[in-house]
Amino acid sequence: MKYFTEEQLAREIRPLPDVAMEALEAGRIENLHQLLNEMSVGHKELDALGLQWISRMFGKIRSDIGEGFLDEVLAESASFLMAPYAEGFRKGDEKGTIREFAAVWKSSVSTNLVPLGEDDNQVILSLSPCGTGGRILLEGWPQILPELFSPCSDGTPIYCRGCKALQHAFNRAVGETVWTTRISETLPGACEMRFSKQGTKGRRLFSTDEFYRIGKTRSRQALDMILAGNVDVEGLIRNQHWEWLPWHDLFVQWATCILSAVYRKKGADYLDGFLKETYDTAFSFLYRLYDALDDVGAFRLFARIWNYHMATFRVKEEEDRFVFILDPCGSGGRLYRSDMHKGRFRYGCGIPCLMENPSNINFNRKDFPIYCVHCASSNRDQFEGGPLVFVIDGHAQQDTASPCVHYLYKKGAKREVPSAILAQVGKSNVAPLKRPA
Repeated sequence: MKYFTEEQLAREIRPLPDVAMEALEAGRIENLHQLLNEMSVGHKELDALGLQWISRMFGKIRSDIGEGFLDEVLAESASFLMAPYAEGFRKGDEKGTIREFAAVWKSSVSTNLVPLGEDDNQVILSLSPCGTGGRILLEGWPQILPELFSPCSDGTPIYCRGCKALQHAFNRAVGETVWTTRISETLPGACEMRFSKQGTKGRRLFSTDEFYRIGKTRSRQALDMILAGNVDVEGLIRNQHWEWLPWHDLFVQWATCILSAVYRKKGADYLDGFLKETYDTAFSFLYRLYDALDDVGAFRLFARIWNYHMATFRVKEEEDRFVFILDPCGSGGRLYRSDMHKGRFRYGCGIPCLMENPSNINFNRKDFPIYCVHCASSNRDQFEGGPLVFVIDGHAQQDTASPCVHYLYKKGAKREVPSAILAQVGKSNVAPLKRPA
C-alpha cells in the first residue's frame, strides 16, 4: 500500500530547519521550541555511526596488522586532513582556525564544549565530556568489545590515538606546537584542548560574547534566545542542518583515507572482511531502530538522516518500498564529485583511491570510489538476514554526474530484491529475516 501523495512526500522530506522556519513565521513558538530540540540532535544516528565505524577501524587495524601500521595510517591520513586548516593558520587566521576546530567538536552530539579562558598566549577549551573519545569511554566500549576498543600500548584510548595524530599533523604543518589536548585523569570522558597563539600573542582574539558562543551550536543559541523572549532567530535556524558539515566531512574523508590505506596494504579480499567486522557491526544498530518503527516512522527516520547527511534528494513511493534518489548522496556522492568542506578532496590525488578491479565489495565495478564499499558490504549484510532498510543500487551512480539510489522496503513487503542488485554483491537470493540482536 501507499501512504503518501506526491505533494505529501515533498512536504515530508523537508529538512527540519525548513519546518522550523515555517513555525517561526507563523508564530508557533512552542512548536519551534520542540523543533529546535529535535534539530540539536538531528544528526545523532550519523554521529554515533561515524564514531563507532572509525574507532572500530582503528582497533581492527591494530589487532590484525599492528600498532605500528595503525600509527603510519593515522599519520598519513592526518597530514591529508589537516593541511587546509594549517594553511589558514599559517596565513594568519588564527582566530578562524580555532573557531573551526571548536565548530567541529561542538557538533558531536555528546560533546559539552566549555570555553575556559583566553590570555595573551593561548585559548583553552574544555570538553566535558568529549563527544568522541570521551563518549567511547563513558559508554564502556573498551569493556564491551576489548578486541577493538582497548587502549593502545601507551594507554591512549583507541579513538584518542587518532585525535592525537590530527594534532601532531597540524602542529608539524604550522611549524609550532599549537594544538594540544590533555585527557582528564579525574573526570571520565573529559579532555582539555589548548591552542597556543603565534602571530597573535598579546592580543585578544575573541570578545566576551564571541567566546561564550564558541561552544554553543546554533540550535542551542536559538533556544537560549527564545527562552529569554527574543524570537529573532531566523539566521540561526536557516540551513541549520549544514552546521555540522565540517565534522561530517572530516569523518567521511577520514574513513576514505583509512579504507584506501587498508586496501593498498591488504587488497580487496581483506577489505571485504574488514568491513564486515567494522562497518556492518556498527551499522546494525539501525536495524533495531527500524524494528521499533512502522513504515511511516522508518521513512521519516531516513528522510531526516539523509537531510543531515548533506544529501540533495527526492523520493518516490512504490507499493513495497520508498525510493530515495540522491543527487548527490551527501557522503559518497559528494566525495565522488570532489565537493567536500575545505575543497581539497580528489580521488586519485594523495591517499584517496579508486579500486581498479571489480569485486563483490565494490558492486563489481571498475575504478570504483572506495568510500562507497561500505554500501556494498551493508547490502550483503541485509541480503544475509538483515532488514531491507538501506539497499543501494551500486550501478546507479556510474559516474560523478549520476545520482545514487537507496531503497527502503516496507515491513509488509516480500523479501525480494531485483536479481541485478543481488548480483552486484555476489548474491542470488535474499535470506529470511533474522531478528535484530
